[in-house]
Amino acid sequence: MHSRSAIAALALFTTIVLVDTVPVAGGVSGAAAEGKLELRAALPWKGAFTGDCPGTTPGTILCYTHQGRGLVRGLGMVSHSYAYPVMQNPPGCKSGSYRVPGYTVRFVVAGKGALQLAVPGSNQCLSTSNVLEPRYPPIEITGGSGVYAGASGSGTLVHDARYVPGGAAGTDTWTGNLVVPGLTFDVTAPVLTGTVGKTVRTPRDAKRARVGYRVTARDGVDGVVPVSCLPRSNSSFKIGRTIVTCSATDASGNSRAAKFAITVKPG
Repeated sequence: MHSRSAIAALALFTTIVLVDTVPVAGGVSGAAAEGKLELRAALPWKGAFTGDCPGTTPGTILCYTHQGRGLVRGLGMVSHSYAYPVMQNPPGCKSGSYRVPGYTVRFVVAGKGALQLAVPGSNQCLSTSNVLEPRYPPIEITGGSGVYAGASGSGTLVHDARYVPGGAAGTDTWTGNLVVPGLTFDVTAPVLTGTVGKTVRTPRDAKRARVGYRVTARDGVDGVVPVSCLPRSNSSFKIGRTIVTCSATDASGNSRAAKFAITVKPG
């Protein structure tokens, strides 16, 4: 038998974190077909060993707390937190092997609702040599609440993991389809205006000039959305050509970026 600390070290490599598949209510021109969304979502995650699982889970199964948060195009900012189970010495496997039992994940977006996903688990007998390359059966979306009531769908998971101080971390990519009757998914990015090149001169004998500009963004669903630019407006620009990069993201995770040049000439 392996100690719990050994199980913890190995099982951290078998982490599954499914992306939060959360649509945004409403939609306008450029939106996906009503009720359907093709997803490709990659989210970073972190995992930590917690020991015994909650409830009546058998003692041969240990759990790990997994948390993640990120932006998904067509969905928005999504988050999740759940207990991930790992079984030691599963039936049909040789001693020292591991298996991931099935479990349920709930994805939540504040003020909008939640989705429930059923993860069947892996039938593999995992060992130290293949624990980084698990294969998982299709994952099903089994329902939802709020704007996601009646949700369904399925998909596949590609898992990447690595050790970090205090646990493990990685990125999981979930690709598939999400169906929510009557809900139109917004997949159109905001439109940026004002990203136009500009030429100025420095004050006499100065080596830099303070330059202001105005860039705005408007989204078909969310209206005016914030814009982030670097270097920022009213920054001090050196003599020569500097590229300014601006971007805007709507509430559904759709982003658009644009670049323009600020040219400063000696006065």
